[in-house]
Amino acid sequence: MIPLVKSIIVNYSDDKHLYKSLKKILGKYPNNINLYKVALTQRSDIVYNKKKSARTNERLEYLGDAIVGSIVAEYLFTQFPNKQEGFLTKMRAKIVSRKSLNTLSQQSGLMKLITQHRTHNKQAKGAAGNIFEAVHGAMLLDFGYETTKKIFINQFLKFIDITKLIEEEVDYKSKILEWGQKSKSRLIFECYEESSIPCTNRFRAILFDGDVILGEGYGASKKEAEQAASKQVMFSGKIDINVISI
Repeated sequence: MIPLVKSIIVNYSDDKHLYKSLKKILGKYPNNINLYKVALTQRSDIVYNKKKSARTNERLEYLGDAIVGSIVAEYLFTQFPNKQEGFLTKMRAKIVSRKSLNTLSQQSGLMKLITQHRTHNKQAKGAAGNIFEAVHGAMLLDFGYETTKKIFINQFLKFIDITKLIEEEVDYKSKILEWGQKSKSRLIFECYEESSIPCTNRFRAILFDGDVILGEGYGASKKEAEQAASKQVMFSGKIDINVISI
């Protein structure tokens, strides 16, 4: 028994930094560290180091892609019981997009772990989303589905602003125009560019109903300003939004 215990200690010592890094990111220590070593190894690493026999993360990436999509689908289905299939599908697509997964890798610390683990970091940034999926494939094999789901929700989903994604999904200008058509209003947008205002809010949009000002909004472009004005009017209490299909 003593040699076995010493062997475990030596193995842990060799991978001590990786164990600690994964514990910080995932919220628990891995059982099989080798799965995560594979998850962090891309084909470009093998080519760079000329290790023909080494395993890459492509199979784990394939598995992780399916698992992340499944977890997000189940999460949205549970959190938004009154939303239709179209909304759920669009929200899932936004959360599992390559841009979103790259961001999750960076904000959670996986990106730093990738750079530390690699013997070179060429194309590391572009590979962040792939690594994210591969790590989730490793977690599925290491912990099972339920634990992987909890880790994703507790450790990664917190970096995604769901409310902001929902707001981006709603085209407020289209909704306001829909209200105007149903209420037979005469809606007009007037936009102004104010050079004295910082570029993030340089454009000002005013929404009129005939000669009456309903509201206004600001943005970095005319489109953003009109969206902001439309949103402000929708929640101002000045109109009956019950006639709008949100």
